Amino acid sequence: MGRDTITWAEHMQQIDWRIAGFLDQNPGALAGKDSPYPILGDSWKWTPAEDELFVCTLGDPAARMRVIEDLESRGAKFVSIIHPSVIRAHGVAIGAGCIVAPNTVFGADSAIGDYVMVNMGCTIGHDSRIGTGTTISCQCDIMGYASIGVQCFLGGKSCVLPSRKVGDFAIVGAGSAVVQDVAPRTTVGGVPARLLRRRENAAK
Repeated sequence: MGRDTITWAEHMQQIDWRIAGFLDQNPGALAGKDSPYPILGDSWKWTPAEDELFVCTLGDPAARMRVIEDLESRGAKFVSIIHPSVIRAHGVAIGAGCIVAPNTVFGADSAIGDYVMVNMGCTIGHDSRIGTGTTISCQCDIMGYASIGVQCFLGGKSCVLPSRKVGDFAIVGAGSAVVQDVAPRTTVGGVPARLLRRRENAAK
């Protein structure tokens, strides 16, 4: 995801940015990959400089928020990557440190919180809400007035019907259709989505 996100950042053509590279615990993570940017070091050991900006591309919401909170505790500043192809109707609000991938469409007066990841080809319906730290995988459809909680994970091609609510820390399986509200800290899947698992010890 980091390699994709760097490409989207390039497409933004921000003349005051110079992309430096990646932070990763594994110094060999790019072995065999065609990346023009190196691994600079380990995020857990990095000392942010005053002129550095960061974006966290980890797909797992809990892992992403742990890295973000650790870097912020040492002064890191995060920036949003919003691809130029993204369409935003009037009244859309996008939080800090978000990633919004190509061909995503936001309906009127929709809003996403800080550090949300929206992957390629999603639709975020009018008046919908997505909470801090949530991951929306490719080609998801969040319909009008739907509400997604904090640090949720929606698998690819899942959909949430109008006015349905997905509780905090919930997981919606790929290809699922949420036709009823989803309780916090649960995993659901299928068409229609049904309870698969309760996760009482999920991140808080």
